[in-house]
Amino acid sequence: MIAKTILTRRSCRITCLILTIAAALASASTLLAQAIPNNLTWQQRFIGIIPLVKPDPKDPIVVTVNGVPITVTQVSEYAQAESKMLDTPVSEESRAVWKDAEENLINRELLLQEAEKEKVSIPDAEVAQRAREFNISGGSAATGGSSAPDEQLLKAVRGSMEIEKMLDGEFRKHDVEPTAKQIKDYYDEHPELFMKDPGKVKISHIAVKFPAHPTDADRDAAEKKIMKLYAEAKKTKDFAALAKKSSEDAASGPGGGLLGEFRPGQLPPVVDKLVFDAPVGSLTPVIQSELGYSFIKIDARSGGIKMDFPEAKAKIALFLLGYNQDQVVKAEIRKLAKSAKIEFKTPPNQEMEDSPG
Repeated sequence: MIAKTILTRRSCRITCLILTIAAALASASTLLAQAIPNNLTWQQRFIGIIPLVKPDPKDPIVVTVNGVPITVTQVSEYAQAESKMLDTPVSEESRAVWKDAEENLINRELLLQEAEKEKVSIPDAEVAQRAREFNISGGSAATGGSSAPDEQLLKAVRGSMEIEKMLDGEFRKHDVEPTAKQIKDYYDEHPELFMKDPGKVKISHIAVKFPAHPTDADRDAAEKKIMKLYAEAKKTKDFAALAKKSSEDAASGPGGGLLGEFRPGQLPPVVDKLVFDAPVGSLTPVIQSELGYSFIKIDARSGGIKMDFPEAKAKIALFLLGYNQDQVVKAEIRKLAKSAKIEFKTPPNQEMEDSPG
């Protein structure tokens, strides 16, 4: 549904400007992370995504973990499932997605081997029930499981349950439940996350544009320039002066990069989420579009209505529990990786070419 909003000439110009700068944001990449968004939980990474791939001696081996092979097809299937969970466009299944999938499969195998070493066991009836739930929930469709033999699905589900049980023991050791003080502190320190009505946000930006018909060299030069400006913007106390001096947006640059104030829904959806999720004074990640690069500074907020603490308490507790668990899992994986023999078999430049996707 298109909202019937009457815009002033000025607000229309600014909205059109942002639409232009972020024209291809739906398929944009975040340069700072040089990877896909890292917002999958440990449960999704190591338990929820199961690449059910039938063994094939012709399937090239990408890496072995203590002798156990991981193949090109396994990584490709995992990458596709991960992309769907993140709602990442197919065009974004790039080397970054591939490498993330490969790393997750390596880490899953490390956890599986540790669970076996600790002799973690799950009753057959519980495994069968979880496998049925996995099929009913559509998990198999996301990973190609509908065509996999029952035996293969049961084995994969058993492995996930063993990882889960082993990590539950680690969580008990490390006391991952957040305290009342931690919950209240998080609420006080992140007011932007608990807004019933976010009100208005005032934003500025710096842009570097591509020339008409840009070459690879032009794109590389623009990327280097925006990353340099981003580093300067993180250090400077005068963003407006930097924008006046260096932004290539002729409309906002002379005014210090100021774009104006906006309410939710007045900006392109992804830009809207970026600016309303970010705290005042922070910068969004660098955004790549078909027209160039840009990043936005959150100047101020006004008119917001904050959620009461009792209403937010349960949500915060759940988030902090997940965060604490994730830290324990990462520490466990680092420990296991130190003593593991991980051998990459397929040359890095050949991985994507060998992928059947």
